[in-house]
Amino acid sequence: MNYQSNIEKYYDNTEADKPRKNVKYFTEIEPNTGKAIELGSGAGNDTVYLIKNNWNVLAIDREDVQERISKRLNTEEQKKFRFQKQNFEEIKLEKANLIVANFSLPFCHKNKFNELWNKIKENILSNGYFVGNFFGVKDEWKLNKTDMTFLTKEDIRKLFDEFEMIRFKEIEKDGKTGMGKIKHWHIFDIIAKKKIDK
Repeated sequence: MNYQSNIEKYYDNTEADKPRKNVKYFTEIEPNTGKAIELGSGAGNDTVYLIKNNWNVLAIDREDVQERISKRLNTEEQKKFRFQKQNFEEIKLEKANLIVANFSLPFCHKNKFNELWNKIKENILSNGYFVGNFFGVKDEWKLNKTDMTFLTKEDIRKLFDEFEMIRFKEIEKDGKTGMGKIKHWHIFDIIAKKKIDK
């Protein structure tokens, strides 16, 4: 199966998924809405959920998934949706109240990750949020996906030195990938609020 067939199968497999738990939890604790960016939107489950909860969302993905997401929105909801096709290594971002990145940042090439993270930090407004996750060093993919980014707990704490940590959950379990294969996951789930710029 070639790359394009694989990616289409992944989107088909995950399109019916519910929004990520950290995104649902975030909307429960933060009643305010605003402008959000989802990095690595894939089939768009988190984007659709946020729009249906009154957020304006810019979804970014390296594949053109605009139509896949927009077909799940009604006419009014589509006014709150924008899409850009970009890859993480050369990404251009804009200011936002919320940046969401679930199961996407680890796929940034490890040599470009710090540059990407600095852009994310710079573009989250004061009192804005990051909601997403990272892969830990015990993740099975670390053994053979050498270009991906895997982080220790200490690495992640340093990334968020300008944030108030609201949720920091370490998860280690065996479970299915979006392609239906079983692997060992090591994940850090994060919700963090950017401190006010002094």
